[in-house]
Amino acid sequence: MNRKPTSLPRETWEFFSACIYYLGKSALTSLFQRGERQIERWSADPQTSKSTRNPLDRYEALLTMLVEKNYLNIARSAVSRQAHLVGCEIVPKNWPVPDKLTLEHELIDDIPVKAEFDSVLLDPLSTREECRHALQKIIRELTENYVKKCRNSNWEP
Repeated sequence: MNRKPTSLPRETWEFFSACIYYLGKSALTSLFQRGERQIERWSADPQTSKSTRNPLDRYEALLTMLVEKNYLNIARSAVSRQAHLVGCEIVPKNWPVPDKLTLEHELIDDIPVKAEFDSVLLDPLSTREECRHALQKIIRELTENYVKKCRNSNWEP
């Protein structure tokens, strides 16, 4: 539990084990407001111990529930926020489906989203999250245009 990791964590318990090693138990007990023993349980291999579900397991269960109830956008917004904290952006596995019949209509569909994007950027009171959300919306619209063009031309996106 307090061993130096030999590889990047693939499981949530390995992540907590690495956090204990690199940050120390006191940092985690302070952050999560739990005792050392609880933090140790979160970092234990569930196949060799009767460990309790750690916060990442519960978070993943929460995301799964949202997806199962067709709230993928809510789940993705949370994951996107965490990805941004570590210098990444999430990209859906599948290309967005164009929602207009023609490329021309797809292009026209961009106008209000671009206007909203510009307004958010120009607003001195807008937050970083609002700016990122507006950016993601305009990127999605532009990607729909690209996919529509590819489909019209019989190209693979």
